[in-house]
Amino acid sequence: MWFLKEDIIYEMTLYMKYMIDMIDEEEQEHTEIDIPSLERAVRRVKAMMVNWGLGEGCSMIYAVLVVSHKPLSAEEIGKRTNYAYSSTINYLNTLIQMGLVERVRSLRKNFYVANVNFVALIKAELGKVKSYLSQLGSDLEGIKELEQLSEKVENAIAYLKRVEAADKHKWDG
Repeated sequence: MWFLKEDIIYEMTLYMKYMIDMIDEEEQEHTEIDIPSLERAVRRVKAMMVNWGLGEGCSMIYAVLVVSHKPLSAEEIGKRTNYAYSSTINYLNTLIQMGLVERVRSLRKNFYVANVNFVALIKAELGKVKSYLSQLGSDLEGIKELEQLSEKVENAIAYLKRVEAADKHKWDG
């Protein structure tokens, strides 16, 4: 669930950045790309994005862009994902609207690049969870039969506030 400790969130973000940097270095250093490692990274990023509520197609395209060391055209993305060109374009447009992908125009052709900011994604998801819990807590007020649930909701909200405070402290000081 989303009730992760602040250090786990921070470490997960660092690990993802490290993994992406390693893949980029490997792709730049070698003419032959370690396909199994690249595919594993794509699968892991895709799984993470699906867990965060992104659809399968958008998750796959985002994952391919995240592990790419250069911007890709829609045709290249379609080949790597085995998606039809029209589906690829539709998924890319969705990702652009969400702010996860940017379109770059170059010599009469569009190229796409992922916005890789896992910390911002995690913070947004934590904010959503906190909001849902706050709404649930309000709905539970005064219902005697659900006092135990209400207490658990309050504990979860307090925890998320501590995570936010620790994160703010970590980056500010």
